[in-house]
Amino acid sequence: MTLASLKLLVLISLLLIATAAASARTSTFEVTRGTQKYFGTVSYDVEKAYAGTHTLEVTISLNTKDATNVELIKLEAPDQTKIQFTESSRIPSSDPATGVQTTEYRYLADIPAETEPRIYLITLVLSYPGDKNTSRTFELYVGVRNKGKLNIVSDAATTTEFYTGMTNSYRIELENNFPDYPVNIRSVSVNSDPQGLIESKTLQIQDMSIDPLQRGAIDLDLKAAPMSFTNLLSGFSDSSRLILHVTYDDSYGHVVTDLTYPVKIKVRPRDRVLIVAMLIGVVIGAILKCYLQRLQQQGIISRREAIIAIGITSLIGLVVSFIAVVGRIKIIAFDQMGSYDNPAVIFVISLAGAVGGAQLLSTFFKMGSSSSSSAPATSTATTSAPAAKPVS
Repeated sequence: MTLASLKLLVLISLLLIATAAASARTSTFEVTRGTQKYFGTVSYDVEKAYAGTHTLEVTISLNTKDATNVELIKLEAPDQTKIQFTESSRIPSSDPATGVQTTEYRYLADIPAETEPRIYLITLVLSYPGDKNTSRTFELYVGVRNKGKLNIVSDAATTTEFYTGMTNSYRIELENNFPDYPVNIRSVSVNSDPQGLIESKTLQIQDMSIDPLQRGAIDLDLKAAPMSFTNLLSGFSDSSRLILHVTYDDSYGHVVTDLTYPVKIKVRPRDRVLIVAMLIGVVIGAILKCYLQRLQQQGIISRREAIIAIGITSLIGLVVSFIAVVGRIKIIAFDQMGSYDNPAVIFVISLAGAVGGAQLLSTFFKMGSSSSSSAPATSTATTSAPAAKPVS
């Protein structure tokens, strides 16, 4: 059997191994001793090579036509990894038809849970009778199934605004911190805290890959729930969160499903909702003011009682307006939390303005007019007084 035939046999063996186990990762090496060549293969299931496994099986096969085969002494991992290899079996065999000798070694790899996910060079120490030891290496692709190296990048200084009843655009920026592995984004799930603010959905991602130590972005269209009666009265909490859940793999079969990230958001009504609330408050305030003035003219209530009714409503509106204007967003009224973009607050402000605003302006202009008219009268009275004649 020629050298070319032996190489062909090794290649056929590799193809058979790859067909039998699609997730197996196989590498080859060659050792030369004089005129004799030794061919070896290393194979393992890459999907099972993850931090925390204790039974990853690694198969090493050595082939030769020589009377004596090389011997695999041990497998060595870099010291900092603390990965341990234990030989579980070695099976020699020979093919009388071709004269090829094969020794198959099986090792169990113990990969500690704290091992960093990356590619490690594993050393095979080989010996041959009457010659010094030699070594070859193969790549061990260690991954993780949780606490991966993909992160969501978020700007903590800003808060994204979502408008009720609308489809809002939101961009997720992802950072791949794996030093050796590109990541493939499989899906993104979205929900909110409290539930129901944002429509929950799971988006399947196709052909989204991020290279090692690089960033990528995904644009999402998220629909916010319409205004409810409760939100109409109390507004939305400043502690609202958008919950993002990303599923991805490291391109070598290790799927990570525990990437969950809360993003602070601000949910607010659309401008037209606030405008409608303002107009309703103005109309109701104007009707209330006209009704109180009519009761006063008919003598049903006194002027003092009408002023007290208007004043109470106006006081509520003025307090709310003042707090909103100076930027104190959180207020408490009727045991409900509100803010400057709360339709109920806008309604109270406009109601108070319609009821008390005209009366306050009218009083202000009357006071100004009376002050200006009294000043000329005093001046005229002073200049028109006759001067006293001296006694002669």
